[in-house]
Amino acid sequence: MSASENTVHDLQRSLLGLMRQNNRAGRVVVAVDALEVEAAGAFADAFAAAVEHEETAVFRVAVADGAPHARERLIAPFRAGEAFGPGDIAPADAVLVVSGRFLHTPEVRGLWNFSVWLESNPPIGTPRPELPDAEKHYLRTTRPKAAASVIVENSDPAHPVQVFGDFC
Repeated sequence: MSASENTVHDLQRSLLGLMRQNNRAGRVVVAVDALEVEAAGAFADAFAAAVEHEETAVFRVAVADGAPHARERLIAPFRAGEAFGPGDIAPADAVLVVSGRFLHTPEVRGLWNFSVWLESNPPIGTPRPELPDAEKHYLRTTRPKAAASVIVENSDPAHPVQVFGDFC
């Protein structure tokens, strides 16, 4: 591996630093959104491990598409220091890492202090598969690339790359 090659560990540390620029302490909620729920979960697990490495309490939750009831059952109790999820209680400084699909809809995007949009592209020369209508609608109307705090190209999960979208 060359010195310039990006690894999951390197990127996770970098993203954690970005998150910490605006969220140094307190109960912080991070969303990892992707069309592929397994990719979102794996990336969220790696991010949670980076948080744990800095010796901050971290909790991981996977939510259903669009995070129904997340505000009442998960986020509000987490932030208040009350029992949430399976009965966990977060200390004053903690990070809740949520993974799933459709986490940048207007109904839930304000719940996250920091969010990641994971993109995954097929190998060069391979045709892009047709997306289901719900996914096409989400991408067209919600524009998760514009709503996310950061965009990560995750076609090679061992070597994800942060993408800097230019919206000029």
